Amino acid sequence: MPVYVVEEHNDALQFIYSAIGGKKLPVEGVTLLHLDAHPDMLIDRKMSGKEARSGRALLPLLQIENWIMPAAAAGHIGRVVWLRPPWAKQFADGTCVMQVGDHPLSGLLRVDSKEPYYLSDALYSAKLKNARPLAFTVAELANSKGDHISGLAENLQISQPYVLDIDLDFFSTGNPFLGLYESVGLYDRLEPIFEFQLPADDDVGTLERVVELRERQLREIENLFGHLEEHNGFLNYVGEKTELFKMVSDLADVVSAEAKRLGERPNWWAVFAAGCTRDQGGLPHHRSTEEEIRHYATTVLKQLLKRLPPPVLVTVARSTDDGYCPPDQVDFIQTLVLQTLAEVYDTDDPYLYYLNVNIPD
Repeated sequence: MPVYVVEEHNDALQFIYSAIGGKKLPVEGVTLLHLDAHPDMLIDRKMSGKEARSGRALLPLLQIENWIMPAAAAGHIGRVVWLRPPWAKQFADGTCVMQVGDHPLSGLLRVDSKEPYYLSDALYSAKLKNARPLAFTVAELANSKGDHISGLAENLQISQPYVLDIDLDFFSTGNPFLGLYESVGLYDRLEPIFEFQLPADDDVGTLERVVELRERQLREIENLFGHLEEHNGFLNYVGEKTELFKMVSDLADVVSAEAKRLGERPNWWAVFAAGCTRDQGGLPHHRSTEEEIRHYATTVLKQLLKRLPPPVLVTVARSTDDGYCPPDQVDFIQTLVLQTLAEVYDTDDPYLYYLNVNIPD
């Protein structure tokens, strides 16, 4: 059984696609068992359905938070089971079936799920072309008692062939944006700018109006931060001075002053990226103790895997360069996880892709 270790989680998809190409996995309907502190189930708002279905040409277009849904839109992934740690609550536990496909007018990739996770990113569309169904199950993996793990494994009904996908930030989770200009409280200052009010009802007409307004809001914010990145201020800004402009301008004054004190130029796209995580309460943050990590990576993980059929392949994401898995803990976690995999399965030596990628000729 091959085990691939990557740094950025979206790099895992190339090995899944290779297994499909090598007929180790079916072309359609693959199950992904996904242990992670984050669902990674977003969609790049500017990605088209055509790009999602472009095979390996898709891979360079992906980022860590949006690599699963395009593969679902292409039909390759038909079921995602997200096993979350107790501190990750982006979705409620349960199972649903959503459709992912092309917006009938724009051709952009969208989903018909009414979850806040999708509404707040303006990704909802009631009508879709080239739609594919995706079964999505969410469950908490925490309790190491044998009967709990047995019940969970039975309820999940994982059958072969499937992919086991583990993000090491499942075991200890950082929010890298908390430390960005922390002395001026940047993360909290971003919340009112990116705030999203959930609609009062889930009527399709209501949701589509809300999504249209949200798309305008996000586009305006992105344009404002694009101006900041290019000009490092609003001195020569000629656009409309909306309420959002005033809020971003006030924030820019505070950040610029703090950056000047630190002797640096602000990375405005990093500030924008931090803001994009503020719409539903922010990202999970839980630095685990060594004892907690050992418990999850050996006892809990091992008991779960022993109760499931073996996967076709395993992908492991370190997620440490971007701060989601604490850098001082990642090697310890990786060693324990690989040790557990070797004890449960007959694995090949792990392929440490993260050590071999981006090496100059």
